[in-house]
Amino acid sequence: MAEQTAAAPAHTEKMEEVSAPSTSAKPVEGVVDDVDAEAKRLMASGTRFMVLKDFRSAVNCFQETCSILGKKYGETADECADALYYYGLTLLEVARMEDNVLGNALEGMPEEDDDDDECGKEDPNIPSADNLDEEEAESDNEEPEEEPEEKENEKEEEDVEGLQLSWEVLELAKVIYKRKQDKESQLKAAQAHLKLGEVSVESENYSQAVEDFLACLTIQKEHLEEHDRLVAETQYQLGLAYQYSSRHEEAITHFTQSIDVIEKRLAVLTEELEKASEESKEETQKEMEELKGLLPDIKEKIEDSKEAKKTAEDKALQDTLVGTSSGFPKENGGTSSTSTSTATAEKSSDCTVPVTNCVSDISHLVRKKVKSCNVQP
Repeated sequence: MAEQTAAAPAHTEKMEEVSAPSTSAKPVEGVVDDVDAEAKRLMASGTRFMVLKDFRSAVNCFQETCSILGKKYGETADECADALYYYGLTLLEVARMEDNVLGNALEGMPEEDDDDDECGKEDPNIPSADNLDEEEAESDNEEPEEEPEEKENEKEEEDVEGLQLSWEVLELAKVIYKRKQDKESQLKAAQAHLKLGEVSVESENYSQAVEDFLACLTIQKEHLEEHDRLVAETQYQLGLAYQYSSRHEEAITHFTQSIDVIEKRLAVLTEELEKASEESKEETQKEMEELKGLLPDIKEKIEDSKEAKKTAEDKALQDTLVGTSSGFPKENGGTSSTSTSTATAEKSSDCTVPVTNCVSDISHLVRKKVKSCNVQP
């Protein structure tokens, strides 16, 4: 968390003792208006930066908001939930943005050529005994350039730290939202689940992503209409998570359900358009065009999943046929090497050799102490 701004109160010790997550905490006389007003100003600035796609500046605003509200109300107070959510959201966007920049930079890098060296030819650039000492002296004054691979590894570590921090902040916001049972708080918790799932997708932790997307969908189905756009978005994100984890049947199901929700929404908007006034018609038509523009991409995802599913099934069938044919008897009455090895394995199974069970792949995000995020605007 960033340090407290000059507008924050000086009663630090007294505020740090306030840890109970209560919206009715007694204010410190003379400082409440300053802190709350500053928090509102920072939240408004952060939201404005988000609209402008300046996510680094937005991160700084929401980080500072979390800091001053946490010191006043306690870091797990209800008052901190929105600031935490937007802080985690913008951290995710910064990680995505930096990942795209890195990918574009690496695409233009030339590959190393290993065919330049030829045996038996003298290279005039190779130092001789006469100038070796001179060149070594010059090289001592030069700093070695960082290899592209090292730069990429460092960037990946920074992205992991940013995603990890985003996950932890969003997780805290989700916990705070879920303490309250009103519709607004529950829907905010659903959005926190959605963004947690997106963080897990970026981290390639697809099982955790599916878990959060399903939790989000459960809450949304309880409180939203079946044609709500938020439901369509969650279904789409579920489809992506299943597709990335090669669970193509589930991916097809959720992509299809996303299309169903969008088509229901379009039907509702069509009815509204007939009754809408001239002022509201433009907004309704704009939403309809946006929704129609989403359909081709989702349909393409369905076709990709169907093709990937068929490829996987064909490969599995081929592997099965190869495995079966390897067990047929040979012409001389013997058996294939596969049958022989199987018999040997069965015979050796009588030996009392301890067998170690395979450990399942644990891909959950490991919670650890995360470095402070100092993202400059």
